[in-house]
Amino acid sequence: MALVKKTRVNLKPGRLRADGLGVRESNGPDLATSRVGAALLQYLRRETSAVWSLGSSPIGIPFGVISTDGTLLGYLCMVTEENAGRYRRLGAAVAQALAPLLEAEQKTFGDPLPLADVSLGIDAPDGRMTAYFQPIVVLRTGEVVAVEALARVQTPEGVLGPDSFLDSYRTGPAMLGMFDRILESTLAFLAEQHHRLPNLSASVNMELAAVPSHGLADLVRRHLEAAGTPADSLTIELNERIPYSLDDDSRQQLDEIASLGVKLLLDDFPSSLRALDGLRDVPISGAKLDRRYVKQLTAGEHAVAEVRAILAHARELDIEIIAEGVETERQRDVLLELGCRFGQGYAFAVPQPGSSLAAVLTAPLVTGW
Repeated sequence: MALVKKTRVNLKPGRLRADGLGVRESNGPDLATSRVGAALLQYLRRETSAVWSLGSSPIGIPFGVISTDGTLLGYLCMVTEENAGRYRRLGAAVAQALAPLLEAEQKTFGDPLPLADVSLGIDAPDGRMTAYFQPIVVLRTGEVVAVEALARVQTPEGVLGPDSFLDSYRTGPAMLGMFDRILESTLAFLAEQHHRLPNLSASVNMELAAVPSHGLADLVRRHLEAAGTPADSLTIELNERIPYSLDDDSRQQLDEIASLGVKLLLDDFPSSLRALDGLRDVPISGAKLDRRYVKQLTAGEHAVAEVRAILAHARELDIEIIAEGVETERQRDVLLELGCRFGQGYAFAVPQPGSSLAAVLTAPLVTGW
């Protein structure tokens, strides 16, 4: 009972905030749910030594906290299995204590307050997240060797690109949830195509800020086993949309993933060299040449010399380069002259659902040149 009393004293209507979480405003029925979930998160972080997140991080022990009337107050993830039963009981006790608060909040929807951005990593605010795919080809022949999975959001009005929703995914658990969703869809696509294209591989983007200190290697292994997909057909493309320095435990997770046979690749080369320095002994097998360098290839000899130097540096690091944003035959020709073997871009195919891409994967994508 002391626990319930303490909860009621510390968590008062109108004073609920979620430290460290993004915020948004809303007048909708999720107002109370978001606020109560944020309060519950604050309490659990303060009263236990475990690490908790609000959202659907696939790492750890996820469970819904149910109020006395059966509604879902929040979806939390406790990322340690130590004393799991005790923490579940704690969560249930706090949820029971917060039920009156939920009832009170549901009567005051007209007074919006800053709310926790409770992203489940599956559905973005305006629709359902899905994977689109863009081929990666051998520049000389147009043969498709891989596909990159790209997150999109399907809405009643159409498909939204990343600029429309990525800002909603700025916490580690939210970004990890998005990675989990796209990884599952990507491996399912590879499994469907295996009988036609047994050597096809795929890359999935992952923010460095989303790499947890434990559990990621197990998550990737479980997905590979569930899909029956070999590890060497998967590449994880690391990017640094939000500047982030990995700790030793997070680097160990990436090292364990590489030990499975999964390839690791850097986005936005050469600006990602800073991230490469931070990865230290983590094996990196490839990198994406930033599209702005590809776009400038026809601007003159200075731009060509700059890309030549970048490719030479990559060879010194024993990193295979894939050129992004190839849109013209001339760009492809210059890249070939400079020794770049692989590329992707609108010159070959636009990002599209797996159902439509499957129809063209078996044919070279530059036959008209």
